[in-house]
Amino acid sequence: MRKNPPDPITPNPLFTRRLLLGSTAAGLAATSLGACATSGDDGGVKEITLGDDPENPFGVDPEAPLDVVIFDGGFGKEYAVQHQALYNEAFGDAEIEFLATQAISETQQPRFAEGKPADVLDNSGAQQIPLDSLVSDGELVELTPLLDAPSYDDPEVTVRETLRDGVLESGMFNGEFYVLNYVYSAWTIWYNAKLFRDKGWTAPATWDEMLALCEDIKAEGIAPWTYAGKHPVYLYDWFLMLAGRHGGVEVVRAIDHLEPDAWRHDSVRAAAEAMYGLWESGYILEGTPGIDHIQSQTAFNEDRAAFIPCGSWLPNEQSAIAPEDFEYMPIGVPYLEGSVQPGLISAGGEEPFVVPKNATNLAGAAEYLRIMLSAEGSQIFGDTVQATTVVKGVVLDNPAAKATDALVADPENLFQPRFRFWYKTMDDEVRAALGALMSGESTPDELIERMQTVADETAADDNIEKFTHDE
Repeated sequence: MRKNPPDPITPNPLFTRRLLLGSTAAGLAATSLGACATSGDDGGVKEITLGDDPENPFGVDPEAPLDVVIFDGGFGKEYAVQHQALYNEAFGDAEIEFLATQAISETQQPRFAEGKPADVLDNSGAQQIPLDSLVSDGELVELTPLLDAPSYDDPEVTVRETLRDGVLESGMFNGEFYVLNYVYSAWTIWYNAKLFRDKGWTAPATWDEMLALCEDIKAEGIAPWTYAGKHPVYLYDWFLMLAGRHGGVEVVRAIDHLEPDAWRHDSVRAAAEAMYGLWESGYILEGTPGIDHIQSQTAFNEDRAAFIPCGSWLPNEQSAIAPEDFEYMPIGVPYLEGSVQPGLISAGGEEPFVVPKNATNLAGAAEYLRIMLSAEGSQIFGDTVQATTVVKGVVLDNPAAKATDALVADPENLFQPRFRFWYKTMDDEVRAALGALMSGESTPDELIERMQTVADETAADDNIEKFTHDE
């Protein structure tokens, strides 16, 4: 638990940069995480328990209603509708209340404050409620019983054993499992393979190759790069993987662990200077700092920009907009000269599903997640959105998915930076700092000192719970 709640006379940091979708301040003023910390806890036992029945290991009441909230973003909501149908196949008398929304914080944080949260919450998107606060304030149920439960398809195999290697860490907070990151995502650089083929261009592996190609791209009247300027989180993994490829994964791990001078590492400086150089050279689509993810992705689909940084949900998110002959293809971040780990890529579990401690139907929530992690549930997701879950064995038959799988084939080169999930203030600051860097409003040195300052302040603040990667 945090030692002190937020100062009531200070604007809640959740409702500043985080509200990217235009929520009204009046409707959110009372929903601080300080309120969450006292959300109707009656002192009773609030945990998921694992019984002996492999068909109903959590002891679900078949008539108990279930309340499910899904982030209606890049993956849509159709997969969740089908998952709920699977739940009702097992529990036909259970009424499921379902909300699909992008306004997660706006709609769900008041429910936490009232002590009446949903049973299952897909806490994702621009309005994600900070996971560090939910964990530190004791608002979530620990999910290890889900991992230890018999899998939906084979009672001799646990749920844990059905999952891809390396996907659980992203849901761990100091050794305890609170977050089921359901989707296996990779943050990559995307290009249109058809455009490159038509122009005779080769996708670059190195930063120098990319810079040389940028000149050819500009000569064709196309901007080399665009990104979601209003949401600089899309710059986050690009920047950190550039630094990590140059200096090795320990460079990024040190940032997560708030180590002294981690942001001043030579590889971090090299990454900042390289990305700033794209702006200096005029390689960014004009107006990019002022556009959102849909506008930047649309410009990319219209071949007004050749490269865009994004996650592996991009093809599905743009399926209704992209031309039929558009060929999405991912590459890792082009690496700088002298890089010691050029294959490093940010990949692993994302799309965080949580079960609130004060949920009414804890057993039903755990069973719903177990169904999601079944072979059928996972394949439903894959077939619906053309992306994979964290479950082994989902097969997708499209070139972009196969190329992404090839990029993440070596577990030694996979690392998910976590500080933006662990420390809300640093998350806010890095977005703003990277946005300023890529729009020419600040220099690499200013970004580095800005981030080192907030990292040092975070490390020194005893009121902030500290987290580490579980080895």
